[in-house]
Amino acid sequence: MELTGKVALITGGAGGLGRAFARTLVEAGADICLFDVDQSALDEATAALAQTHKHRRCVGLTADVRSPAAVQQAVTEAVTALGSIDILINNAGGSLHTPKALLEITEADWDLVLDVNLKGTFNCCQAVIPLMRDRGGGRIINLSSIGGRTASIVTGVPYAAAKAGIIGLTRRLAKEAGPWGINVNAIAPGTVLSGERMVRLWQELSPAEQQQTLETIPLGRLSTPEEQAEVVRFLAGPGAVYITGAVIDTNGGRFMG
Repeated sequence: MELTGKVALITGGAGGLGRAFARTLVEAGADICLFDVDQSALDEATAALAQTHKHRRCVGLTADVRSPAAVQQAVTEAVTALGSIDILINNAGGSLHTPKALLEITEADWDLVLDVNLKGTFNCCQAVIPLMRDRGGGRIINLSSIGGRTASIVTGVPYAAAKAGIIGLTRRLAKEAGPWGINVNAIAPGTVLSGERMVRLWQELSPAEQQQTLETIPLGRLSTPEEQAEVVRFLAGPGAVYITGAVIDTNGGRFMG
């Protein structure tokens, strides 16, 4: 229960990875606030947490991370409900059903992926960091990807650009927020079958492409959401107090940076 007394805000909280992060942090003692744009999925995720962890506070708020005003309003509501934000997990993102092939990508596709992944991460950090600064510290964990570290056959160039941008953002924020006691790190997962979108992307690969991918992973398999959540739990906890500006490659050894 190393996170007892802490409040964790998870964006994209109603998705597969978001729910895994929430379950793991609740089990570590944290109270949880979930941000998502899907109200029905958000209600379901929040209700499930409240049912299985009745001793913890679990709040769900609708928020479009692309909008600074919407993020600020939701952050204010989260603090009103839970008292603080000690941990921020910027999980909202993905390729968002946009095309993978370069010549099929439109300006709208590019803007959507960059806005949700990169701008959304920035918006949430900008809203939460002053609160953490005033409280004397906090933890921020950003979601990058192996697609931002090396070329991926699963997703297209907007996703690669956004996730690479998150790495640069993480390091710059770590430098700026470090004097305020705020640790800013990122994880870069490989393929995780954490929801319908990732299952679809994986299934769209041919059997040969799937096998080729698995053969590039020294551990020989894809990750589970729970395995990613354990790394997030570590970065949010006391064992990571002297880690900041780091990118942890949670991809089974497929990319070794």
